[in-house]
Amino acid sequence: MREVILKISMPDNWVKETGIQFTTPIKFKECMPYGESGGRCLIEIDGIKDNSDEIIAHIQKHPDVCRIDISQSKNGILGSVVTNKCAACRALTGSDCFLTSALSLEDGSVEWKLITSANGSLTQLIDKLEENGCMVEITNTSHLTDNNLLTGRQEEIIHTAIEKGYYNYPKNITIKELALMFNISPSTLGEIIQRGEKKIISEYFHDKAKNKILPSVGFS
Repeated sequence: MREVILKISMPDNWVKETGIQFTTPIKFKECMPYGESGGRCLIEIDGIKDNSDEIIAHIQKHPDVCRIDISQSKNGILGSVVTNKCAACRALTGSDCFLTSALSLEDGSVEWKLITSANGSLTQLIDKLEENGCMVEITNTSHLTDNNLLTGRQEEIIHTAIEKGYYNYPKNITIKELALMFNISPSTLGEIIQRGEKKIISEYFHDKAKNKILPSVGFS
C-alpha cells in the first residue's frame, strides 16, 4: 500500500472559483457521488469571521451548485454542498483508491491524500480524472510501513506541541494558541492531537506486549 498526494486542477467549478476569489482553504471531510453526474461534499472552512456570508453566497450562486446546507460558528463554517457536476467524485467512484483528506489550494486546485494499492489503481484513477478534464500532478508518494505511525499533519502538530510546551505542567501554550498557529479551530486541533496520541500509546503497548515486557499487576 502507498500514500499518494495528488494536486488536481479541475475544470471550472465552485471549488476553483472560491479558492481563487478568497484564498481560503476548504477542507473536504467527505465526498461522494450524487445523482448521475454530481457530487455531495461535507466541507469545513476554519478561521473566517468577517467574510463568511460572502463566501457562502459565492458558493451558492455557482451554476453547478444545486443545494448547500451550511452552519456558521465563531471558528468558521461547516456544511454540505451538493452539485450537479463533479468530475473528481465520479472518477473516485469504483476505484481502489481511498481518499483520506482533501484541501483546496490558493490557485484553485485541490490536494488529495490517498491510500492506494500497487496494482495499477492509481494509474486508473489518474486516467479517469484526465478523461474528465482534470489536470493531475503527483506531488508525493511513499510506501506505508510500520514506521508510518502518524500522518504528516499529526506529526507536525504533535512535534510543535512538544516544542511549545503544550505537554508541560503547567502548560506553556494553550490549545487555542496552538490552533491559531495552524489556522484551525481548537476542536479540530484537539481531535488531531487525540488521534495521534492514541496511535502512539497503542504502538507503545503493542511493542511492550510483543517483547513480553508488560508490567505485571499485583494486588495487596
